[in-house]
Amino acid sequence: MFEVVDNFDVDAMYLLNHWLPASTDVFWLAVTKTITWIPLYLVMLVRLFKRSAMDVFVKRLALVVLGVLLWDQGAEVFKYWIARPRPCQTMEDIRVLAHCSTYGFFSAHAANAFGLAFLFRKWLHQSWFSVLLIIAVFQSYSRIHLGVHYPTDLLVGAVWGFLISFVLHKIEKTWS
Repeated sequence: MFEVVDNFDVDAMYLLNHWLPASTDVFWLAVTKTITWIPLYLVMLVRLFKRSAMDVFVKRLALVVLGVLLWDQGAEVFKYWIARPRPCQTMEDIRVLAHCSTYGFFSAHAANAFGLAFLFRKWLHQSWFSVLLIIAVFQSYSRIHLGVHYPTDLLVGAVWGFLISFVLHKIEKTWS
């Protein structure tokens, strides 16, 4: 089973890593940087503030902070527990444009991006969800383009982000 997944990952990684030309590298380097998205996240928080009573806003802000910690640090725990090398460590002939740390399963970028999309889904206008999902897909693909994550690293990161968001929404319901 794991061999089949690994073979798929290697084949898909090679194909997707070479899918777009090198002329797009600067774009993908910008997409993968957290600082690129800070203005968007600030706008989201301002919108959340305007749509919520102060006590609700403070509770939701606490859930966002808790979510980011769980998405990000959860990925770190799994990276060292699973200890799956990144493609930039094991594959030849792929484009590597970012720092290549040792382990990559699963992607904290994907967990954070998809987690925020699903967490804010119920809090902001529904049109935000589509935009945030597109951004999450772009951020996830950027990790393949840069050579630092296999596709399943991103898929599992997205699922982790969704699951943590689901739990956070359940926590929020207990406050009502």
